[in-house]
Amino acid sequence: MNDKQRNMWIYGVVPADASLEELGRRDRLPEVWIVESGDLGAIVGDAPEENARATRDQALAHARVLEAAVVDAPVVPFRFGTAVEGDDEAVGAELLEPYHDELARRLQTVKDVVQMTLKASYDEQAVLRHIIQREPELAELQKQTRNGPEAATQAAQAQLGELLFKAVELLREQDSAEIVERLKPLSVAATAEEIESDFMVLNVPFLVNRGRIEEFEEAVEQLANDHGGLIQFELLGPMPAYNFMDVERPAWA
Repeated sequence: MNDKQRNMWIYGVVPADASLEELGRRDRLPEVWIVESGDLGAIVGDAPEENARATRDQALAHARVLEAAVVDAPVVPFRFGTAVEGDDEAVGAELLEPYHDELARRLQTVKDVVQMTLKASYDEQAVLRHIIQREPELAELQKQTRNGPEAATQAAQAQLGELLFKAVELLREQDSAEIVERLKPLSVAATAEEIESDFMVLNVPFLVNRGRIEEFEEAVEQLANDHGGLIQFELLGPMPAYNFMDVERPAWA
């Protein structure tokens, strides 16, 4: 493959002097290298072949490379699929030099922070038992769904389902607010993403100072303990600040 036919895959931009040691420690990463221009460096590699399997594999590799890089340095992540036609020189001439000021500004914004994304979901059976135990009216309706004429049990089931749905919504509002409030002192900012299922409590990317990652992780672990199996927590990160790249000065209101 000659340079004119070559496509350089762009993973992200880091400071030119970044020492990305974690990239060399992790397995199953594609071959990548740093193209430097002035005070900026682009993490690049050869673009994959254009087929479904290569695209799927590259999507996973793209995220893994960025998550490894952010361990050692601030990263401006690039959208999956970004490529520059040509060689290393083209990356500098077409990307790093013309967009220097914008990239440098974004790097400064995430200089000392990473993203930690918290996903929390109710255990479906546990939360329904919890709600019914707290609401005598719902407990009575549940009894009616088990005994009596078919028409009556069907009506009770419909009413019970509607009331349970509303109760889960109310409980979600209370629990999500409490979780965010407890993590607020340990984070710089947060932004709520759409929940992914009816029993999801929250889906919130937090911006966390590098020096407080361990403290943040411990706080999430304590939340899981406090909620006693009612809520299951999944903490993803550290990762680049994907959800905060367009915010000039991320901060709690």
